[in-house]
Amino acid sequence: MPETELSFPSPQRRRRPLPRLLLPLLPWLVSGCSLLMPPEIVDMESRTSAEALKLQRDDPAAFVSYKVGTRQMRYVDVGRGPDKPLVVFIHGSPGDWRGWADYLIDPDLTQRAELIAVDRPGFGGSGAGVVERSLVQQARDISPLLEKMTSGRRVVLVGHSFGGPLAARLAMDNGSKVTDLVILAGSVDPAMEHTAWYQYPADWPVISWMLPDVLVVTNREIRALKDELVAMLPLWPRVTQRVTVMQGGKDDLVPPENADFAQKMLTHAASVNIVRIPEMNHFLPWTRYAQVKAVILQHLQ
Repeated sequence: MPETELSFPSPQRRRRPLPRLLLPLLPWLVSGCSLLMPPEIVDMESRTSAEALKLQRDDPAAFVSYKVGTRQMRYVDVGRGPDKPLVVFIHGSPGDWRGWADYLIDPDLTQRAELIAVDRPGFGGSGAGVVERSLVQQARDISPLLEKMTSGRRVVLVGHSFGGPLAARLAMDNGSKVTDLVILAGSVDPAMEHTAWYQYPADWPVISWMLPDVLVVTNREIRALKDELVAMLPLWPRVTQRVTVMQGGKDDLVPPENADFAQKMLTHAASVNIVRIPEMNHFLPWTRYAQVKAVILQHLQ
């Protein structure tokens, strides 16, 4: 059984401040799912950060760590119960478990299911700053969370943005342990992945050493994503679970065509529900909280 970890990892290594000349270019140096956030998301992030701190204070036993090889992994586990179904939340790039704080404290969800929010490899308490480009390995790093589940329990994977294809990969590689899949604005179509010119210099040592670790990790894993998605193309028939895909029509970070791709590829899923929200941007886990929560509750039935 994983050992409970009550302390957070040591701070990331210090970097020199970014030269003022490059500050205006920072939003374009790395293309990540949480950059260029609209004001309402900035406000939401501030509130969820406060909720996350309260959760850490009130339930320190919820913060658990385990090791896969040399990497320390961290997750937050609430609503614990041996007979409850399980929901695993997987964040985008950049991000960590705190993005799911609203869901982790929701009484309707915590009474109905055990809820786990994991820090993906390279973020938060899972080796912050040490990138893992391979979706296969990221799935292996997270899959021990599924080992604790007893047979017959529903296991729902919920992945946002970069977490969408990772959730799909987990479903492909752990078919007998996963019953349901919810993809929120997921980057699943390799044809939609394009490396912009500014992502290359962001990885040059002369630039990357000046950037925060979280942006370096984000840039490197996103640059590798296209090849990872291409490798997944023949594996989509392995997705036999019940699936919901939610996608905003005004998503500037993950094109809406990703939902079309998912619908085309999910030929063996037990059921497929494509939810298109024409006026929605990329941040639907927070701006469409009630709708996402309702989808999760449906998958728990």
